[in-house]
Amino acid sequence: MIDLYAAPTSNGLRAKIMLDETGLDYRLHTVDLAAQANQTPEYLKLNPMGLIPTIVDPDGPKSADGAPFTLTQSIAILEYLAEKSGKFLPGNLASDMYFRRDLMGIATDMTGVLMAVFTIGRMENAHKPTMDDFGARFNRYMKYWDGLMADREYVGGDEVSIADFAFYPVVYRAKAVTPQFTGGCPNIDRWYDVVGARPGVQKGVDFSQG
Repeated sequence: MIDLYAAPTSNGLRAKIMLDETGLDYRLHTVDLAAQANQTPEYLKLNPMGLIPTIVDPDGPKSADGAPFTLTQSIAILEYLAEKSGKFLPGNLASDMYFRRDLMGIATDMTGVLMAVFTIGRMENAHKPTMDDFGARFNRYMKYWDGLMADREYVGGDEVSIADFAFYPVVYRAKAVTPQFTGGCPNIDRWYDVVGARPGVQKGVDFSQG
């Protein structure tokens, strides 16, 4: 059984959604970021950077010292679970560099900008012009993706893939916390409703289930 250490952030949601979608057996360990549970000596042994998510798979590839396979970084986890389960990474996408470019853009550019918006918004005396600047930048990413989605059913094309499970948590969190920066994207809204109706995704965003 896989152990998942995560919190309901965009990155944490990716890993949990993927596990619930693949049907792989896992045990959820919710990491309380507010209590800095990600900085405890026990957690730092798993992930020295103190980030989430982290998975530990005793049935995964063995290290030289025989320790259970431990993996961090949400996109790496999505790819590993896709390979392990044989789901959500079709062969035509696995070798597509444009697909990988878009996947990394979601994980780094969009997620990074959204994290900046959230961080500034939590400040006691948030600087509104800076907040608005990052918000506008996030909306530009949304509009870019809305254009791409005009002739796609899913992020990677005509079938659901790890790209959808990478992108959905970003939009999910943005709509929940900063909906003012997600407007004017009808193609994303259509896709969001379709992906959000999937039972695995619905379970994946619920940290009371795992």
